[in-house]
Amino acid sequence: MTITLKKVACFAGLALMGLASASAQNLKPGQYEYATVTEVFGMKIPVNFKQCVTQKDVDTNSAYVNQQGMEGCTPPEVKRKGNNISMKYACTKPKMSGEGKGTVTDDTFNMDMRVTQFDEGSDMKGTVVHTALSAKRLGDCTK
Repeated sequence: MTITLKKVACFAGLALMGLASASAQNLKPGQYEYATVTEVFGMKIPVNFKQCVTQKDVDTNSAYVNQQGMEGCTPPEVKRKGNNISMKYACTKPKMSGEGKGTVTDDTFNMDMRVTQFDEGSDMKGTVVHTALSAKRLGDCTK
C-alpha cells in the first residue's frame, strides 16, 4: 500500500475544514495558536501553526479553512449545545465523510475528528484518519 504525504495532508485539511466552520461561531477575532495531531496507519503527524482570525472570518464561518483540496466537499452540518459542538460533512472527490465532536469558548477550542475514505480503487479506501486539534487565542493579530 502506497501512501503519500499529500493524501494525509488532504485528510487533515478536511478535518480542519469541519472544525473551522463549527468553531468560528463564538470565537473572538485575534491571533490563534493551533496544535494538531493527525493519525493514519499508526503514524502520528503533528502540525503546529499560528493564524490571524478576522471578524469577517468569524462572521462567515471561514476561519481556519484550508481551501486547498476542498473542492467537492459539502459545508459541514453543525449542531451546538452550550459549549459542545458536533459536526458532519461529506466530499465527493475524493469520496469521504467526516465527523467530529468538541468544545468551544470565546478564545479556545478543542475537537476530535474522524474522516473515512470511500473511493473505489484508491489505496486509501476504508482508511480512517483521526485528527485531534486544540487552539487558543494569543491576543490581537499583529501586522
